[in-house]
Amino acid sequence: METPPSHRRKTPSQLVANSSPSPRADLPRPSYINNTTVPTERNTPYLPTPTEIALLSLYPILLLFGALFSLVSPETRSAPYDALRHAHLQDPDLAPSYFARKNNLFNVLFVKRGWLWISASFFIFLFTHPATRDATRRGRAMVRWGVVTCWWIFVTQWFFGPAIIDRGFRWSGGKCEVTEIKIGLGEGGKTEMVTAAACKAAGGRWSGGHDISGHVFLLVLGSYFLVQEVGWVAARWSRYLREERSVVMADGAVKGAGVEDVIGKRLGEEKENDGLVLGVLDALGKGGTVAFAVAGLSVWMLLMTAIYFHTWFEKFTGLLVAMAGLYTIYIVPRWIPVVRQVPPNLPELVRTAFHNARTNGDLNYYPTQVALLHVNSVPVRLFVYLPLFIHPYMSTNPAPPSRQRPTFDPFDKPQPGLFIADLSPSHFLVLNKFAIVEEHFILATKEFKWQTDLLEEADLAAALGCIRAYHEFALSQKDGKDEQKHDAREEQQESGYGELFVFFNCGEHSGASQPHRHLQLLPVERMRDGLENTDTTGKRWNVLAESLLDGADVARRLPFKTFAERIHGDVSPKELYALYLKLYQRACDAVLGQKEAEEQAAGEAQISYNLAMTRDVLVVMPRLAEGAEIKTEEDAVVGKLALNGTVLAGTALVKSQGEWDTLRANPDMVGELLGGIGVPSSSLQSKV
Repeated sequence: METPPSHRRKTPSQLVANSSPSPRADLPRPSYINNTTVPTERNTPYLPTPTEIALLSLYPILLLFGALFSLVSPETRSAPYDALRHAHLQDPDLAPSYFARKNNLFNVLFVKRGWLWISASFFIFLFTHPATRDATRRGRAMVRWGVVTCWWIFVTQWFFGPAIIDRGFRWSGGKCEVTEIKIGLGEGGKTEMVTAAACKAAGGRWSGGHDISGHVFLLVLGSYFLVQEVGWVAARWSRYLREERSVVMADGAVKGAGVEDVIGKRLGEEKENDGLVLGVLDALGKGGTVAFAVAGLSVWMLLMTAIYFHTWFEKFTGLLVAMAGLYTIYIVPRWIPVVRQVPPNLPELVRTAFHNARTNGDLNYYPTQVALLHVNSVPVRLFVYLPLFIHPYMSTNPAPPSRQRPTFDPFDKPQPGLFIADLSPSHFLVLNKFAIVEEHFILATKEFKWQTDLLEEADLAAALGCIRAYHEFALSQKDGKDEQKHDAREEQQESGYGELFVFFNCGEHSGASQPHRHLQLLPVERMRDGLENTDTTGKRWNVLAESLLDGADVARRLPFKTFAERIHGDVSPKELYALYLKLYQRACDAVLGQKEAEEQAAGEAQISYNLAMTRDVLVVMPRLAEGAEIKTEEDAVVGKLALNGTVLAGTALVKSQGEWDTLRANPDMVGELLGGIGVPSSSLQSKV
């Protein structure tokens, strides 16, 4: 059911024109989504926001003030200055101030251990503030801390050898005086003392080069890091500031960063409902207060450095290096969507792309006939999709023999009109050219990888990211009072809005049709289209996979075996991958026996199987056959029921009106056909 060769291509300009960032008014939307939007003038994502600019301007102002103060202050101007040590003479009787001495307690206990204080206060805030209790938010914050820490290490400690500060000093003509003396006496080589620490340990001095101020770099980097990580969270949580930051989305649209912070938005909505604006200390919490105290002391010590230490140019370069790191870490990701992984407005992107592609003839989709059958009391969604009959290319096409690369690969250069988003570095999203439901899309690997090989951790992580993006986007659309939110949640649960069903076909009996690895994604809301008036028994159709956890009554009533595990809300990609391997091994044991099945974590799969994933469950179903013939009561063959991973959604698809009529007239036949595609269920006691 994937993309065949296309004779219609679009230029990049046409693609941009067709990829409108805003939802179309004529597209169907749930009743609880507010279609009224107020145009908002957004800040550019390429520069800091006005608030950030105001905060950042404090640093050059402090350095400028310090330089001027050192010139106009009689005590400072008259105090002897040691250019080699970048400081005034350290004699207490000659130093212009206590803070001009390097052995002052604030310098020894705080600045010299500055990154320890910065990190400790950050983690105290992260693990105590109510706005950061979500595991995903904490994880992202820790990643940013890790990147900032790496920049601090590269500049001051180590950069594949000497740190950037030491390399800069040497590149600008600097040297260690002790090394030069040893070379003159024939006792040393030019490679000795390449760092300030080594030179000082040997009793020497750096001289002759440009010394980037490590103090300025550390104090600017650390204090602004805390302001970014603590300030925005506390300000939004307490409603002191609106979200000023903007981000570039995968489709090129510029939107407020709040669209990516569903958790913060929900917390903000709760505060709006309370009608409270917290005080500063309440907003910061104990952890935030500690962090801001550390940031404040860092700013004070920056001022002392500006007055008493280093030349103005050394302080300026320290500021410049810190600013370069901060811009890269906090501003660049705002205008590079792939850095932020799955677009948070993914449902909008899919919906808009599907509408444009359908309007422009880039995909084939026709409304289907839908019926709800009951297989051993399990609701099964049966639908006929006549384009399958019209386009035989979509019928199952086994992979070429000997795993030879196909001559045509629809995922090698996807049709521009079907492209949705890039999930760098390993995946992208594209519409299914032959959609079986509206907004049917595909997650494919950029690099060619075999569909018959085991999935990798990155595959499952990308799929889970899409599932979460749909769910969080749905939550972010809800507004209003608590009662309205409750009604919206009930409506979301009933309609399937915000939920995705993901399936993967692996092996010759699974229904796979393309050798390039891909997973398929179906919005549950769209899968329920047409079912509103199809059932009179009161047994509503739901995604079958949700009911297949071990021991569930529905699983026992199926004619084939499935293996399922619950997905917890804070599951990591590594944990999810371990669940997948566990289920795959159980499926192999069911088909081959425990003695024959080999433990496997990579390479070509030993069996055919289908995988299904929702927000709450992961299911693997071993396959023994793709399907079976559909026969009338007179034993006349009218077609074949070929099933892929959608069977784990409780869905069966037929390709002709004759197949449709036969199965609707004899629902028990569906159960008989299902009984032949997988490992027979040992718990089934009655005929399905």
